[in-house]
Amino acid sequence: MATNSTAMALLDVLVERSLAGQVRTTRRQSLAYAHKTLDGNPNYTFGLSDWRTATLDEVVAAVKGAIGDSIDGGDPDVGYIDPGHTMVGIQAHASALASLLRTGGAVVLLATGHPTGLLEHYAELAGALRAAGNQVVRPLDDHRLDTATDTHAAGESGIRFVSGVACAFDNEAILHTHRPDYMEVMLAALAARDQRVDLVIADHGMAGAAIEAGIDTLSIADANDVALPLARARGRHHHLLCIEDNFTPAQFSPVTEFMLAQASGQSQR
Repeated sequence: MATNSTAMALLDVLVERSLAGQVRTTRRQSLAYAHKTLDGNPNYTFGLSDWRTATLDEVVAAVKGAIGDSIDGGDPDVGYIDPGHTMVGIQAHASALASLLRTGGAVVLLATGHPTGLLEHYAELAGALRAAGNQVVRPLDDHRLDTATDTHAAGESGIRFVSGVACAFDNEAILHTHRPDYMEVMLAALAARDQRVDLVIADHGMAGAAIEAGIDTLSIADANDVALPLARARGRHHHLLCIEDNFTPAQFSPVTEFMLAQASGQSQR
């Protein structure tokens, strides 16, 4: 477990770098995304079905429980994620990873819809998991979707693994996407060959589709990714890390280092 001084140092970094505390994602935007989620927009529902029976009050309460701030109160042009809530999420991810790094033997799928911010974090986790004897699977690598999304025609975008992490891609570019389609087809391909998946580590629709399929998932969410806190509030998802996700990988590296140190037992109380 982390020492108090190590955890406090990371708390300071979270606030300094606007990963938590006052963040760039405003309450106004988060509330707007809540409405889009409740409208059933697939870019905001993340492949989860909870929006069908949710109310705005329930979503607002779920987000508050996850980030420690009300998205329908205070200055709408300011965003806030309580750093203590973020630390709880980081430590929950570390605890979930600890047994895998200790004993190995798990089948893990890592994926991101936010590659410019989170790819390096997931790649570091993938390397540690492999070194500990876990299987990091790569279903449908270089596969193109047979169906269209709102931004790409059928056969245009697809899945490409980078350092063991699934990303959406189009031609030479990896994509920022909220869509669940990419995770859905990967899980279908794994199921078709009777390949179990013990854990998914992901964000956006990559995480939502896995949660909807009932797979244990470590997810990362910004304050505006309201579908994931809603699933958590309904007891469908337990390992949610709420943190600003619009950053450079270098800004996030202390989180990765802390998480892996705690999970591997290198940081002792």
